[in-house]
Amino acid sequence: MSNVIVFGANGRTGHLVVREALRLGHDVTAAVREPARWQPPTPEDSPGTGKSAVVRADVRDAAAVRSAVEGHDVVVSAIGPPGRHAHGLYSDAARTLVSAMEGAGVPRLIAVTSGGVHHGDPNFPWWYRNLVTPLVRELYDDMRLMETIVRRSAVDWTFVRPARLQDEPPTGNYRVLDASNPRGGRKVTRTDLARFIARELDEHRWSHAAPTLAE
Repeated sequence: MSNVIVFGANGRTGHLVVREALRLGHDVTAAVREPARWQPPTPEDSPGTGKSAVVRADVRDAAAVRSAVEGHDVVVSAIGPPGRHAHGLYSDAARTLVSAMEGAGVPRLIAVTSGGVHHGDPNFPWWYRNLVTPLVRELYDDMRLMETIVRRSAVDWTFVRPARLQDEPPTGNYRVLDASNPRGGRKVTRTDLARFIARELDEHRWSHAAPTLAE
């Protein structure tokens, strides 16, 4: 089992990642900007043996991030802006996380980006390529920059790229391809995404790869 820290744990995806990792018995630290807002998963939600903790850390605060990642085996980034503009969040986080992880000797990063970072993927539905992608191009460009910064580092990285995220019950029926959207795939549930990440903590199948999830 791993000692994991999840950035963006107060978000809808991050909170589920914490829950699912605890369920599998990992020890998990929730890294959040506002600890007072943190609501840890209940024992009923996560009946595993993992221990949970919370720490205050803004992903753009280099000193706070360096202190937070100390002693962990894996960093999970589930950060995301509230709207469709990144304002440099992903690339800033990449620089901060890489510096902190290399300085603290934390080897592994699993980061949630999006299947949309591959603008021209022919496996996307036509309407997604032509109608949706232009509206969020700045967001995807910053995600792509995040991936580039991390790839150039010594970190053992995995970029998990979901299709359009759904706040629905898990299906378990999604497909996974490396660096390409499963043909015609349009969506995936957040819980399926979180469970994939939690399993990857143990399985370590996707080192230096970009598993792309879609139903």
